[in-house]
Amino acid sequence: MSAIKHALQRDVFTPIGERLLGVVHTAKASGKKKKSSFLCASVTIERPVAVYISKIKKQEKGESYKKQKVWQLKELKVVNGKEDKDNTEFDLQFEKNFKWSATSVAEKQTFLSCLWKLCHRYLPRPQKPAFVNVSQSLLEVSVTGSEDSRGNVAAVGPDEDALEDYQALTEQEELDLEKMISECEYAISDAEAFATSLSKDLSVLDGQNIHSIMGSEAQVNELMLLLDNALSEVINIESRLDEYDLMVGNIASQMGQMKNQESFIQITNKNHGRLLEELDKLVMQLDLSKGHIKALREADLGKDSGIEACTSAADALQQAMEVELPIGLSKLQAVAEQQKLFDSLRQMFAKRLHDHMSTLFVKQGSEHPGSSLARQSSNLLLPKHFPYHRDLLPFKDLILWLKLADKTKYIQLCTIYTKNLSKLYTQEIKDFMTTAKQRFIQEELSSSIRNLSGSQKSLNKEKKKVFGSTQNLSVKAVGKKLKFGHKKRGLAGSRESLATSDFELSDRHKFSTTFREVLNELEPTCQDEERFLTKFFHLNVESSDTMLPGGSDDEEDDTEVGIHRRRKYQEVQVTKEIRQDDAIWRMMTELFSIVESQLTLLVAFGEELDPLNSLNMLVVIGQRVTQAQQDNDGSFLAKMLGNCLIEVKRNFDNFIKLKISAVEEAHVGKGKKYGILPFVQDFEDFVELAESIFRDSERRSDIDKAYKELTKAVLAAIDRVAADSPKIPPEVVKFENYHHLLNCLSSLKIACLEQNKRDVKSRYSDNLQNFVTAMLGRPLEKLSSFFEGVEQVMASGVRAEEVGFQLKFSKQELRKCIKEYSGKDVKKGLESLYHKIVKYTTEYDNRLLQVVWQHMQEEFVRQYKHFEDLISKCYPDSEIKLEFTIENVLLYFSSIAITQ
Repeated sequence: MSAIKHALQRDVFTPIGERLLGVVHTAKASGKKKKSSFLCASVTIERPVAVYISKIKKQEKGESYKKQKVWQLKELKVVNGKEDKDNTEFDLQFEKNFKWSATSVAEKQTFLSCLWKLCHRYLPRPQKPAFVNVSQSLLEVSVTGSEDSRGNVAAVGPDEDALEDYQALTEQEELDLEKMISECEYAISDAEAFATSLSKDLSVLDGQNIHSIMGSEAQVNELMLLLDNALSEVINIESRLDEYDLMVGNIASQMGQMKNQESFIQITNKNHGRLLEELDKLVMQLDLSKGHIKALREADLGKDSGIEACTSAADALQQAMEVELPIGLSKLQAVAEQQKLFDSLRQMFAKRLHDHMSTLFVKQGSEHPGSSLARQSSNLLLPKHFPYHRDLLPFKDLILWLKLADKTKYIQLCTIYTKNLSKLYTQEIKDFMTTAKQRFIQEELSSSIRNLSGSQKSLNKEKKKVFGSTQNLSVKAVGKKLKFGHKKRGLAGSRESLATSDFELSDRHKFSTTFREVLNELEPTCQDEERFLTKFFHLNVESSDTMLPGGSDDEEDDTEVGIHRRRKYQEVQVTKEIRQDDAIWRMMTELFSIVESQLTLLVAFGEELDPLNSLNMLVVIGQRVTQAQQDNDGSFLAKMLGNCLIEVKRNFDNFIKLKISAVEEAHVGKGKKYGILPFVQDFEDFVELAESIFRDSERRSDIDKAYKELTKAVLAAIDRVAADSPKIPPEVVKFENYHHLLNCLSSLKIACLEQNKRDVKSRYSDNLQNFVTAMLGRPLEKLSSFFEGVEQVMASGVRAEEVGFQLKFSKQELRKCIKEYSGKDVKKGLESLYHKIVKYTTEYDNRLLQVVWQHMQEEFVRQYKHFEDLISKCYPDSEIKLEFTIENVLLYFSSIAITQ
């Protein structure tokens, strides 16, 4: 192996500037043909050093070697030694796994040990490959091994020479080596003689070194003498230092005492200074000016100047009371007396503020001219409370002080405010709702009275009946009075349905407009009051968090930026913080307890006027609730509207159930021509109305569900009513109503009813075909019977051209049947058939009659062609034909349709 290693170094690695460190003679572990090669580990001579693993193949011709594949050492990921006493196989994993088999276990172990040392010497820790199934004795690294600049441990130990022998030579070493080799030309041809010569030279050098060391003995003795003299001088110096230390010892103690006395004086002065500073700080913190005390006791809270003085004094008092005193200072008599003064001032001013604000709340809660004006005005307007909010807002900082200073009085003020203002809001909202109902009632009655016929006396009587008690209108009474002058309404009754009356469409539009105006007035009123409560009573705020970002809330900023900032801050306060506070919800519930009940009454009022109003209310309220959910709005009004939406949805569901029930119970009187059934027409009108209301609405799913249920009931009712028809064929009732329903669904293009539309279209086609087949039957009866017999004979196995030879189906028999059906007789039969169709079908849509007649024509022509086909097959070359042609048939059908 040494000779091979030497040859590889000389032929392969020396020309490219590399040194061979490890080599193993291997073959692939798998495969039938064991092709041998050499795996070599080498390093570059130049720095930085690069390490390579090469696969080298010996040329088949000659003694030269060639590199087949080269990997860098850092590409090596896993080394699998497959540890076993007699196992020569091992794996090296680069981009893929390579399996090798060494010629001997010793070679494998030597090569793996070389790889281990190279990895630890030249690779950083993250790039080191994993050595698995390799004996630990091969992976030992000396603890005393040094680390290179990259933190890698240099390989040391008994095999160190395997790496150290190949360290780079200096230029001088290379020159000396070349000179020595040139002097010994036989070094290459006779390596042993060259080694012997080197050993002799080395022995000579060792002897010379020993003689040189022995010759320098006198110099070494002189050096030792100098060291002894130096030690004696050091001992003398140390003795003198000890004498000096004893002399200075007494002076040091005296100086220490003087230093201690000076430090005591400095500490005393420093403590006196600190005490004075603390006393000054305490006096400043616990001091309350006479002006502040006077303001708290005597300032007029009814004036702006008094409010400002009290606000400043209250803040100063609160700061003085919140001073954190060091332990023990609270026991000082002066401090205790000052704290007692602060507490008395706090209680006194809290009572003054409580009494003053209670008086203002009671005054605002009393009835004011705005409520009477609201009752007299026909406009739907709620009185605005902005002036009252503006008068109270200067006290908001004092309310915050009261909240921190006296929680009990603060809660009492909140209760007094809600108790008094709830009366005002209750009266205003009641008047507002009454105005809304009166306005609608007046418009309805004026229209109804204009449509009444009769004497002036009867008109006056009706007016007195309706307007006699407008102050105590109940929903039920109003509903009954408004129905005079209206036609009686039914869910599935006559052709004059709710959805088609122009007068009632106007009614519903007016109610929808009125309902929207009511919500448009309630919304800003509730939101303004909620913002005011939040800001004035500092709900969900424990300290000075009411300050606007970038400055005090009291600072007036009339610029657009300031106004936008205050508005944005108010919206954030309302939507993010206030909504989650129980206090704001409780106060709003007490103030507007009337809102939910009044909205419920208004919903019931609209339901009593017209059940179809529930459609408009569902869309209007649903839109607002959906918007509130998208904006994460948890305001009082949003929750109230959510409850109201439940009631409206319940009314809507009941309305749909009643319509379905009416459809299921619908029937047509005996002796009447059915035509388009009333509930089918009512369904069309309802769907058209609902589409105009729910188009692009967020509540689309509700009406889609109602459509499906109602369509299912209508289809079932059509089949049921058609089956009960005593005179008209059921198919006529079905295909007429299915045709009408199909036109309705096709024109409206409702996505959720596409499947129903396909079902209706299929039913229409099937019933139309059944009616045509039943009515037309076999117009040429004898010919039809004759050819049925011909088909039976052919089905029994007789060939078509042999049918004419049978006596019963001879040509003479066929001619007899044909003579009985002349063109005149056929036309007469078709005219009779047309009259029957006209008798059964209705006159609402002449196009449907033409469709039926067209299907009759197609069926007749089909039978005619079938007869001609059988004649051509069974009676060839007989020249037998019917006495009328297809052109004659088409002419008969068209002339009958035109003349009749």
